[in-house]
Amino acid sequence: MKIVEKEKRIYVRQSWLGDMAICPERARLGHVRPDLRTGSDATIIGTALHAGIEYVLQFPEGQTFEQMKVVVNREYGLLESSQAYKKTNIDQEKIPAYLESMCISFYENILPHVEQGGEVEKYFQAPLGIDINGYGVWLEGTMDYITPSGVIWDWKTSSRTYNIKEKQKSAVQPTVYAEAAVQLGLCPDYPVQFKYGVMVRTETPKHQIAVVERTQQHGLWLRHLVRGAVTSALKTGYEDNWFMNDSSTLCSQAWCSYWDICKGAWCGEQEVAFADQSLTD
Repeated sequence: MKIVEKEKRIYVRQSWLGDMAICPERARLGHVRPDLRTGSDATIIGTALHAGIEYVLQFPEGQTFEQMKVVVNREYGLLESSQAYKKTNIDQEKIPAYLESMCISFYENILPHVEQGGEVEKYFQAPLGIDINGYGVWLEGTMDYITPSGVIWDWKTSSRTYNIKEKQKSAVQPTVYAEAAVQLGLCPDYPVQFKYGVMVRTETPKHQIAVVERTQQHGLWLRHLVRGAVTSALKTGYEDNWFMNDSSTLCSQAWCSYWDICKGAWCGEQEVAFADQSLTD
């Protein structure tokens, strides 16, 4: 959430709404301590794939699969060597094979289903049509790709395929992007199709095209959701801690940038030292 006093606007991103749902304190710390936000090996892999996909979509006539691989590997190498990041449970030795596999997944299995001629990395600011405490509330973000006919695509690298029914029910990103697309005339009207192009981190290519739909009712729900989240943030302020959800699997040193100044400051050493008691054959 970003407040711009000069414009009397509050800008809301889907990632902030996602953080509010996972752990409100994470959303607060993202605002007051942005300097601590770091990526992970999973983030770097995803960013590298995005660079290759962006290249393919921007130069549809001249590009080849081999060129996409060059872009992806170059971007991964630059990111891996130039920034601090957290290592998760990804097998580091298999990352080159994962990159190759995911390039194949996109180029051979997802790209043929993508309408060409759309806008890549489409940044947007769109009015939500509500006011809170004298501020107009706007949506802000970047769509990976939107087709000429108004279908929104988002590229994902993941350890597994998605539960499409769960995404249809609960994912906030399609709701935010669909509302912005309608408000800005990027698609004719509701309903809006949002497609996840999923590349699974495996040594052999595995992909998924997960399609969800957003309707006008989702847009109305988004206004209700945003009003509650923004009002709570404004009333509470950023000086004191917000509610902390340590029951999420993302509450860990590997996945949360703020672990060391949050739960990790109390229990970090104990949790690292605790023996793994997983059952094995």
